Formats: sequence, C-alpha cells, structure tokens
Amino acid sequence: MSAARLEVAKSYAALAPDNPARRLPRAPRRARPAAFTAAFDDRTLFYDCFWHEDGRRILLVGPPPRNLMRAFRQAVVRARPSGTALATRFFPSLSTMLTELRGAPAGTTQVEIELCGETFVLAVQPNAAAALSGRRLLFSVNRDNDLAWIREWATFHARLHGTDAVLLFDNGSTRYGPDEIAAVLRAVPGLAQVGVASWPYSFGPLDPAVRANPYWARFLQIATMSVVLRRYGALADGLLDCDIDELAGTRSGRSIYELARRARGGLVAFRGTWIEAVGTGTRHRDFTQRLADPRAATSRPRKWALDPSRAWVRRLSVHPYWHWIAGRPPLAKATPDDALYWHFRAINTNWKQTRNRPPAPDAPLETDLLLTAAFARLEA
Repeated sequence: MSAARLEVAKSYAALAPDNPARRLPRAPRRARPAAFTAAFDDRTLFYDCFWHEDGRRILLVGPPPRNLMRAFRQAVVRARPSGTALATRFFPSLSTMLTELRGAPAGTTQVEIELCGETFVLAVQPNAAAALSGRRLLFSVNRDNDLAWIREWATFHARLHGTDAVLLFDNGSTRYGPDEIAAVLRAVPGLAQVGVASWPYSFGPLDPAVRANPYWARFLQIATMSVVLRRYGALADGLLDCDIDELAGTRSGRSIYELARRARGGLVAFRGTWIEAVGTGTRHRDFTQRLADPRAATSRPRKWALDPSRAWVRRLSVHPYWHWIAGRPPLAKATPDDALYWHFRAINTNWKQTRNRPPAPDAPLETDLLLTAAFARLEA
C-alpha cells in the first residue's frame, strides 16, 4: 500500500521589488563579493503561516528581520474574516524567527499583516502534528538530487531505523517536480506518510565577511527545520536531521530514534565518516571505502535526532539548526558513541563544492565494515 500524502501548502510573503525596505546582512558595511549580494535574501518576510499544535495560536516562520525588527514590532495584524486584532510575540535567532500570534478566534482562515508599508494576506495552514503523532520523521532539503538517491536514502532509514514518515522541502529542482518525488517516496516500503513541499526561494549564500557562523544567511534551510518541528513533528516519536548524501547509523544496530528517546534530554548529536567516491555504481550502497586515517575520514559537523515530546522543545525560543539546536538547555544534548552517520562524497550534485571526485591515487583506503554490515541488513 502506498504511503499517504501530507498537506504541504504554505503561505509565503516577501517585500515588493520597489519597496525600499530591505533586510541588511550582519556587519553591513563590510565588503562582500557580488555573488553574496545576488544570493542574499533581503525581501522574504515569511515562509509559512500555520496553526500551532494547540489550536489556539498561529505561528509565522521566516528569516531573521535584522534591521527590520522595529517594523515587525510596529506591524498591525488582524484575523480574517473577523477583523480581530492579534497580539504578536517574537522569537528571533541568528538565522530564523518565529512570530506568535495570539487572540485569533475560532474560524480564522487568514491573517492580514500591515508591515513595511505593505499589506499581506496569508492563509493560515493546518497543523499536521496529529496526523504524524507517534511517527518517526526524517526530513531534509532537496534540489535536483537523483531520484534513485532519494529512494535509497528513504529506504535505508525506513529499514534500519523504523522511519515511517518523510518530509522533503524541494528548493526549485529543475529535473523533476514535487509529484515525481512524492511518487518515489510513497512507494518506499515502511513509509506511511510522505510530504514534498515546494520552496523555490533563495537558499542563501555563505558569508565571507563574518567568521562566526558564515552559513548564517542560509535562511531557507533553517526555517524548514522550524516548520518541521512546529507544524509537523510536535507529536512525533522522533525527528531525524539527515541530508540525501547522509545515512544515519548506530554501532549497536538500534534505531537512532530510540537513542534519542532514551537520552536524558531527548537530543542525540553525532559526527560522521566520509565515504569516498570509489565504486562502480551510482547508489549509496555502491560506496563503502573511507580513508584509513581516522581523522582525515571524519565528517565533523554534527547531525541530530530529537524526541520532540520533551518540555524544553515546546519553548518557541528553541530553534533547530543544521548542526545544532539553538536555545536548548545546557544538559539536553547527548553524544553517545553508538551514534554516527556516513557522508557520501559520490552522492552529490556539487552544488556547494566538487565532492564526487575520488581521492588521490596514493591515499590509503579501507572498507567501512560497519557500513557494509548495514547495507547487508538493507538487502536482506
């Protein structure tokens, strides 16, 4: 039986091209290359608008306002069709912001926002947390990855970790549409719920003008994580953050979601191993070689799995990021030796840098035996 398809319509708003109001970057007076300016998103206000899981509040997710924060605080927000004025509360972080709207009466279908000299009307989307209650949710952003890679990524996590729901945010793929991605995912054994959202907006650039977190301007990816948590995953059994070129694993063979559920704070973070582009096929399972030097083989950025039922996660000041969760309590994160991920150089469109080249001919390699054992379980 095919997996059910999730409702993924979103409510997007951006400043008009002729509006002089613009978001400025950090340290705006510093010189930056033209490529940064072209890719920097200075107009998006909100990516999505939806009911909170409690059914009493409305949430807006967007980039950080930066210099526009005063305008956000002065914004006039009303519920439609009632015209009721709504109270706002803001939860900003480095790369995203949640806006909480209170006072919306039952039957509210839209919000009207007067901001920066414009009026925006956004549909209030439904919250899907109830539909995903108890699910093990895997999510990522996608752009033009091979559909066979997407199938393998989903199949691996479904078979080895019990993933039964997948949510992909498609960032303007040109090779296929969301329906084609959804068809591939819905056919993966073990998946019960699948959603493919179209987010064809600026992904955001690396910022060479700042040293502390130069990835801060990649607003879209970070915003998707708040949407996953607040609109879809609040009642899930667990959330797993893994890109298409990454496969999560455990040395014990236990599910990564189980590790998160058993962790003291409900959050497990783990580093990875680079798997080199040495093989004869095109899927993840065709690549099992890593550099023999453990330090050279380490993929240092951490990935994470989260139990969203923990009380601290419900605070709107908590923001999931690519490699960490901002606003978490000091003791919430665990880094068990059991957890890891494999990072595949060959599973890449080279959108950020050329990764799918084989290593130097004289580089000592070895087979990752834990990975080959995982693939054996996949094929059993």
